Amino acid sequence: MNKNLHYITFQSFPMFSANTIVTMKMLKYFKKKEYDVSLIFPGRNKVKSSEEEILKFYGVSEKINIYRTNYLLPFGKINFFNKSSFRISHFLWSVFIWLKYKFNNVDYKNTILLTRSSWVLYFFSFSKYKIVFECHKFSKLTKYILKLLRKKYNCGYTFSNELLKNCFELSKIQENNTIIAPSAYDEDEFNKKQHIKNENEVIFVGRFTRFNKDRNLDFLIEAFSKEELQTYKLKLIGGPKKIAEQLRSTIEEKNVNNITVLDYMPQAQLIQTLSKSEIGILINSAGDRHSRMHTSPVKYFEYIRAGLKVLAIDFESHRALPYSKQIFYFDEGNLTSFINGLSTLSKKNSMKYSNINKYSYDSKVNSIDNLFARLEGLEPPTL
Repeated sequence: MNKNLHYITFQSFPMFSANTIVTMKMLKYFKKKEYDVSLIFPGRNKVKSSEEEILKFYGVSEKINIYRTNYLLPFGKINFFNKSSFRISHFLWSVFIWLKYKFNNVDYKNTILLTRSSWVLYFFSFSKYKIVFECHKFSKLTKYILKLLRKKYNCGYTFSNELLKNCFELSKIQENNTIIAPSAYDEDEFNKKQHIKNENEVIFVGRFTRFNKDRNLDFLIEAFSKEELQTYKLKLIGGPKKIAEQLRSTIEEKNVNNITVLDYMPQAQLIQTLSKSEIGILINSAGDRHSRMHTSPVKYFEYIRAGLKVLAIDFESHRALPYSKQIFYFDEGNLTSFINGLSTLSKKNSMKYSNINKYSYDSKVNSIDNLFARLEGLEPPTL
């Protein structure tokens, strides 16, 4: 009998967000491992996309069961008190899902749960289900909940890096059921063909804001307006469209001719564009603790799989990435540091990232599958 994997999340689908893309990639590769895969999420979106439309949106051809629950809670329905409404709605929805599983007698022996929700983790920890919690950022709530679960054997944990893991006071039991699982890339999206790199072509891919905060892209516009970088070309690819239009207006006002702003594009087209670029940029604002300390950017893993050299703002989170010694760094807000770093990096030979397959979704899913086995007592804990 195939194992059932249920991914229970308070996210919305479909959405142009790194988090939902990662979720769908994970489900895709669990399906490749012959799990019967289901996605359970609240029906917050006003437009109700069908299962086929959601899978097509993410370019997933594998069969994934998609269940959108009824949703009558305030978050997403009202445009004020967003933080409070999110917390209340998240809590109540998690209770609803837990009770639904409890009273519908969903087969716990052949069903494994995966979640990003600390409340889903909390409630299901008191059941017979084996559940793995994907921890991608620090919060006081998550720290409190993990303290409450110090003696739970049925809970597993993944952290994006050691810095994030060290923010939590894990028990011996929790340590034994923990792995480090950074972001990953999808090998299916890359072909074996060697692409010719466009010399001095620089690229940034991702959402133009992070948690509704500026991502420091004005700094890039300022840098590429300087005389020293006129032989370079920068592509900014992402959204939302409103921010993209603002960036285009700024570029036009400053009469900068070597920057192109492109809207979100299909993943296959994006990978083709990446593969022809020479240098990838990692940039964020220091005002966000998650960006400074804990982020594991999906785009970084796509950059290196595409053979790009990487220039990154000097944050601890970036120095915690795989192959961090091959990254060139610049100081936040320092144009001279950025320009010198870009100039030096462009003169380097192409980068070689050994054993990069360790950072594919296939490898990541194998690691989590082994963690499931550990929770079931089929694999000894890592010493």
